[in-house]
Amino acid sequence: MIRVMVVDDSPLVRRIATDILSADPELAVVATAANAEFALAKLEREQPDVITLDLEMPGIGGLAAIPRIMARRPTPIVVLSAHARRGAELTLQALEAGAVGFVMKPDGSLSGGLPAVGRELVESVKEAARSRVVARAPSVPAAAASAVTDASGAAAGARVSTPAPQGCGAFDLVAIGTSTGGPVALKSVLSALPADFPVPVVVVQHMPPVFTKAFADRLDAVCAVSVKEAEHGDALVAGRVLVAPGAVHLTVQRDGGSPRAELDARDPVSGHRPSVDVLMQSVAAQYGERALGVIMTGMGRDGADGLHELRLRGGRVLAQDQESSVIYGMNREVIENGDADEVVPLEAIGARLDGLVRAAHPARRTT
Repeated sequence: MIRVMVVDDSPLVRRIATDILSADPELAVVATAANAEFALAKLEREQPDVITLDLEMPGIGGLAAIPRIMARRPTPIVVLSAHARRGAELTLQALEAGAVGFVMKPDGSLSGGLPAVGRELVESVKEAARSRVVARAPSVPAAAASAVTDASGAAAGARVSTPAPQGCGAFDLVAIGTSTGGPVALKSVLSALPADFPVPVVVVQHMPPVFTKAFADRLDAVCAVSVKEAEHGDALVAGRVLVAPGAVHLTVQRDGGSPRAELDARDPVSGHRPSVDVLMQSVAAQYGERALGVIMTGMGRDGADGLHELRLRGGRVLAQDQESSVIYGMNREVIENGDADEVVPLEAIGARLDGLVRAAHPARRTT
């Protein structure tokens, strides 16, 4: 039984959310709170497994409460906010502060609208209960991370399941897939890449449409590489990261001209749109052995089929390790399938990517 605390200043939302969650036999709402102060007071006594948290409430507010909850009793948090749709930036801040997921309250009448997202709320709470609350740490600059990897080998660079072959590194593209826990994980990886990173990067992060542009803009502000939400026809150029927009698939194409990104709205694949499988299958077909695939934290198995195909075509695959994953799911599928060439802790992935691609692009090596 998963113990849930519902925190929201609206009595109506607390009642509806409690009814939705309590209707599931795996969930029990053990407490509700009208503000963050009450929630903090009940935290130790009720010991919830998951907290649903509104962001804008009287008092200290949900966003300010997250680090206090993590300091007092680290607990998986699902943000449930009427402002999530209009305040993507606020929700992204909540994820960076320690929340593991979010559910958007629908527009319009809460009494008629919230039940419409009931299934999503239930699944998000169950997913959060399986998550690992990971301590937040500042991103490691690329040069420093490289020095750590060089100095301590496998301890800093990973439990490397298959050492990189001598002469390996003929990569022209990096493709990354992630889901729950991904916003923080991607910030760690991408902020470790130098501005002159020698190849393009394409990313699928499971996220609704309104969030992907805000997420890309936020990454662009803190990373040396350029980051933008992908648009149809965008050129794939060195040192630029393209993030798949919500609700459309991202693929790559390099026939008949310069490499470019393409978007399409075909049906969801592996339960998702954008889908990591769709991206990786495209990368396998277009780049084959010259592609480097990365799979990170997330629930489910999206990406497993695409990365299997990429590896069959000679590409190389890195997987985030279990200990640094919020959800050890998508990466676990790839590892257990035998398709991960290396299993790498989150803090070392950026430096590892830089080292691998520079082996093929020595002219761009930094001094």
